[in-house]
Amino acid sequence: MKVHLVSGFLGSGKTTAIILAAKYFIRQGKKVGVITNDQGKYLVDTAFVRLNDIPAVEVNGSCFCCNYRAFNDSFDKLTSTLKPDLIFAESVGTCADIVATVAKPLLDYKATQPADTSLTTFCDCRLLNAYLKGEELPFQENVIYIFEQQIVEAGILVIHKIDLISDDKLKETQKLLAEKYPQKDILAMSSLDGQGVSLWLDRLEKPQPGRLDSVDIDYDTYGSGEQLLAWYDARVRISGKDGSGVSGMQCLINQIRTRVKNFSLPVGHIKFLLNDGSRFEKFSLLTGAGDEQAEKFLQGSWKDRLDLIINTRVQSTSIVLQDLFWEAIQEYADEQTRWKILDEDAFHPGYPAPKIRIV
Repeated sequence: MKVHLVSGFLGSGKTTAIILAAKYFIRQGKKVGVITNDQGKYLVDTAFVRLNDIPAVEVNGSCFCCNYRAFNDSFDKLTSTLKPDLIFAESVGTCADIVATVAKPLLDYKATQPADTSLTTFCDCRLLNAYLKGEELPFQENVIYIFEQQIVEAGILVIHKIDLISDDKLKETQKLLAEKYPQKDILAMSSLDGQGVSLWLDRLEKPQPGRLDSVDIDYDTYGSGEQLLAWYDARVRISGKDGSGVSGMQCLINQIRTRVKNFSLPVGHIKFLLNDGSRFEKFSLLTGAGDEQAEKFLQGSWKDRLDLIINTRVQSTSIVLQDLFWEAIQEYADEQTRWKILDEDAFHPGYPAPKIRIV
């Protein structure tokens, strides 16, 4: 059995890439399972993977690096029920030190083989280009430290979402990245239009070269970076008539985009998963992602009752973030459209403290 660990900063497109890869291997007749991970408890990614008919289990409430026991339990559950040929395990976007806290324990405790275990790190091409050129980044220094450590420990380093930059800028990014990390196995791809995806899939099918090296990570800097970010998760029920629920959802997305911009809040990601029982769509807002419109996300017919999951990771305080969503939701609640928050949580991650770390 092969185990493919997938890391990368918030908004780097990990889940989309995993679903694409999982479907590819399933078409090859292989059994594929996914382990998702987040600090919160209502996970858009888990629901989205399952809605794509891919078996998934999750580790919630903590990251892989701090809770190998939960990861191990999820791993055992997946292997015993599915007996997969390969597993994708996606870490939280603010998780680093994956090699020492997950990959090496896997090799030791599960007797997995180095040739069958990989770590792919995805980087949004726009954030990566700005970082390599020393430009001002939207996040504070200790948050960027996490981004850096994810790159340093990558086995396979993917410049992702290359459909969003010009060919010249991609060449510039590849050149700068190769100069800074000459030993890295570097790929460039877009899960959206398929550019370069076959190269990554080929890498995963072959025995993994070399070894995965632990990083020398400063946990105080790592922890302070995580705590600069606020989490807001919610499950919402939207009820409306004659398409009013979808119209309200469109207004909500645009209102949140405007409020985030007005408050100058750096966004890791804001994910929306909308499901009416017959169809589902996922939509994300990211810092620097341009002015994508929600119309494409919401086009077509929807039923009158909609279930919405929101996952938000923003450099802010949890109070500001929760108020932002409450005000935006209440603004569109009226006699025609009813918004009911079924459950929610706003918090900052705890200090990372791995129970197992093998260097």
